[in-house]
Parts: sequence; C-alpha cells; structure tokens
Amino acid sequence: MKYITVTKDLGKKETFNQWNGKFLDETSYDQVVKVTDEDAGIMKPVLSLDGSDVPLAYVITNAYGDDSVRNTLMSIEDTTVMRANCSGPILEEDMLAKGLVKDVDYRLRTPNSYQLKTGTGKWGMIAYSNEIHSVMIGYKRGRFTGGIDSSGWVKDNPKKWEELQVISEWNEKAFIKANKDVYDKQKAFCETYIEPEYRIGGGIFTTLSANRYHVGQSIKMGAHVDSGDLNAGMTTMSCFREGEYDGAYLVFPRYGIAIDAPDNSVIIADSNEVHGVTPITGTGERFTCVAYCDNRLATKGVAGKSERKIGRFAKKESGSLEDFI
Repeated sequence: MKYITVTKDLGKKETFNQWNGKFLDETSYDQVVKVTDEDAGIMKPVLSLDGSDVPLAYVITNAYGDDSVRNTLMSIEDTTVMRANCSGPILEEDMLAKGLVKDVDYRLRTPNSYQLKTGTGKWGMIAYSNEIHSVMIGYKRGRFTGGIDSSGWVKDNPKKWEELQVISEWNEKAFIKANKDVYDKQKAFCETYIEPEYRIGGGIFTTLSANRYHVGQSIKMGAHVDSGDLNAGMTTMSCFREGEYDGAYLVFPRYGIAIDAPDNSVIIADSNEVHGVTPITGTGERFTCVAYCDNRLATKGVAGKSERKIGRFAKKESGSLEDFI
C-alpha cells in the first residue's frame, strides 16, 4: 500500500465555518490523489497518543469479486429532496428556473432548505432541499417515533435489498485490509450495542446510502459531516465508474485533499470530517454506496437507547386513560 501524509490542516472549526453546506470547487483542495492499481492510505498531519499515524482515508482497489453490487446500484434511480445536509445551498436562480419566486412561492428555512406556500396561503411545515440522486437503504430509527425499522426503500424493493446486502461482505474485507485495528473497534461496538437484526448480514454496517452522479442532474454533493457515524469509526464507500468522466472527487477541504478513486474500489474514510463531491463532467457516471454503522441504532448496554415509542406514537402503543376507563 502506498502511503501519503498530508501537510495542510485548515482546522476543524475553521473548515466547518468556511465550507459546511456549500458546494466544493477547485479552491477547496490543493492536491488530487489519483489512485489507479495500488491501494493507498492518506494520513492526517498529526500522530495519535501512541505515536502512530492517524488515517484520513484509504482506497482499496479491485475490491469486489463480481458485478452484483455494481449492477444493483446502476438500477437505482431514486431521488430525494430530504437531504439538506449535503445537497448544497438553495440558489435563487435555480428556483426561478423551476418557476418559484423567493418569498412568494417559497421561503428559506435554512440556507440549504426551503418551505413552499400552501393553497391556504400559509407556509408548509415540510422543509425541502435540492433534489439529488440519493436514497437511504437499510435500518433507521424513526425521528418522531423512536422505533427502529427498515427504510421505505427496503420495503418497496425487497429483491434489490437482498442483492445489496452482499456489500457488507466486500466492504468489510476492504476495511480489514485497510486498517484492522479500527475495523476491530467498530466490530466490537456493533456486536456489543446493536442487535444482529439491525446489522446488514450480521456485520458491522446498519445502513447504506446509494448515490449517482452525472451531468444530467446530480453533478455534485455539498460539503457536510455525516450524522450518526461512530466517533471512533470510519465509513466505507464503494465506487464504480461507467463511461468517461472527469471530476467527482471526494474532497476533504480541511486537509486540501481530493481523492480520485478508480472503478471497483472501496474508500474507507473519516466521515466526521467535512467532505463532499466536486462536480462531474463528461458523459460517464459515478455510482457510489456508503455503508456505515449508525450509532443511533444501538439498543444495548451503556450506548443503547430504548425502542420505546415517543410522543403521539407512545400514546397509540400504550393506550390512553379514556381507553382504560
């Protein structure tokens, strides 16, 4: 494996303030690490307490032994308008192109989300983001219910869900090859605090995020920090390339590093650092699938949280005083 140690460090807080929620461009990186046939490890410009290197990312090449994951990812065309954390800022010119006028048809809720005016003349409660080709797959804890369940996509696409679960096996192999110590820590957390039925294939991942990039619609992803990831863990991301394209770099602006990963590779990275994807150009497409452990799914031990329903859902589950009487 080829190792690279970065020399730049903009600072965690400074990077967040400068880039979080924004689209990344050429000013967000100084160096492109283009990986071809040799595995690569990219280290932060600091050492751990025991004097060892601190990894930012690894790229494991030729990671998949067959095309099953690639073929399933290529068949997913779902989009979402519910990922404000990574879909970039709401630009007035883009909204005008949709026939929506600011403060008439919509209003900003945050720089990255907006609310539409309803037929009654009031502002709707739902906040929308820019549309991107992305879908959450696997298990999640309901924001308003408190319970854990499989995602709507899983229920609507049982065959594709079954096909995608093999991603856990391939990505775990890549993770072990990249850094077994970090892998072992993540595995220990999952086995200790998360029930097997919430872990894909009984492994160390609970949730997937399938994404695609092409010039027709989703050409980039705004800078963000992933929510729910383990503080001491790393996230894996498969990368498949179809056709010819440039760009679509995975960028960590804090360290001025852009990663150009090859086809059929797995990136293992610290997703607690601000990161995003630069615009893609050309006629090709880039298909990725993030496989990660969502710590919010822990139900056992000191890290666990009960699955007891909350709010009005708790009332439905337990009944009311009126029902009892």
